[in-house]
Amino acid sequence: AAGWALRPGTALQCYSCQAKVSNEDCRHVQNCSRSETECWTERIRAVGLLTVISKGCSSHCEEDAENYYVGKKNITCCSTDLCNDSGARALRPAVGALAPLAVLGGLLLWALSQP
Repeated sequence: AAGWALRPGTALQCYSCQAKVSNEDCRHVQNCSRSETECWTERIRAVGLLTVISKGCSSHCEEDAENYYVGKKNITCCSTDLCNDSGARALRPAVGALAPLAVLGGLLLWALSQP
């Protein structure tokens, strides 16, 4: 396995997902492009009830941690195959709180992804 991973021309592999509430839903393996040399994981925790996780490949990843009035955002980076495996354990919120928080998380992710 080590020889396979060290072959020239082998692209980095990262776990990939967008706005999932469980790390178990972030098991899709993505083959990164040659310019994407890092894996990233973003966790957004809204109002202490719901954690939204996104993962993927990056050509320029910057670690970050920010606190907002309604939650926290944390971005971590790493540079080996499937190194972005771990994710924050999501709490199971009340069903009535899930829909508005999912919308809030989606809007926050969209806003953060805009240039």
